[in-house]
Amino acid sequence: MQAAMDQVRWVPIEEIIQEESLGEERGDDTVLLSLRSDGRYLLLGGVDKVERYRQAGLSCVDAVICPSDSLEERISSLLDRQARGKLHYLEEAEAYRSLMTGDGLSAEELARRTGRSAATIRRKVRLLGLGEEVLRLARESGVNERTAEVLLRIPGQQGRLRVLQQVTSAGMDFRATEALVDQVLSRMPIPLSGGRRLKPMMRDYRLYLNAIRGIVEQMQDAGVAADLQVTVGRRVADVRISMPLFMERKGHA
Repeated sequence: MQAAMDQVRWVPIEEIIQEESLGEERGDDTVLLSLRSDGRYLLLGGVDKVERYRQAGLSCVDAVICPSDSLEERISSLLDRQARGKLHYLEEAEAYRSLMTGDGLSAEELARRTGRSAATIRRKVRLLGLGEEVLRLARESGVNERTAEVLLRIPGQQGRLRVLQQVTSAGMDFRATEALVDQVLSRMPIPLSGGRRLKPMMRDYRLYLNAIRGIVEQMQDAGVAADLQVTVGRRVADVRISMPLFMERKGHA
């Protein structure tokens, strides 16, 4: 099952070719593609969904890639698309992850085969940890790779999403995004990575509420059904956090 999951990725619609014999099929909304030797994709199923995405002005569609080609052919196709400048950085990251998890290649072996450094490959794959909603918005808004990478400094997927929404609505460039991330982190009275620490004297209660909200979001990202309710009165802010005492184990009655 894991191998099948690794084949799901976002594919540029302009790279998809539909044969006339496929027709206007209906039914399953899953987009099925086969990777061609020229680096483009042959549409096997999901015509309706591809057309809806195209009419909505979206550039990519989530699809299942049928593993019809050999490892060498897929690496060759990846190199070809890189050379033609037709590869989105997140699609490249997904291809690396698939080759590492599905085909068992190490970052070092993949680096030898693609000409990238192992550190570059790991850095690109880490971007996929931003969270599904963040990745979707990053694709649709066209933010560049450096901007996406700086979002990893924000703890929690919801926090990253809020920052990215602000970045896209204001049309911020990388420098402005980096400054915004620094500003958001400065409001969290918790130790940061790299041994940096924040000033201990902070009198604005909102800074502490942001820190508490970030912790709850990290709990939610980890699968804990935590809930935060904040009621701000004239003199007191009432903060209530609810969470289950015991986590249910999958596979047990």
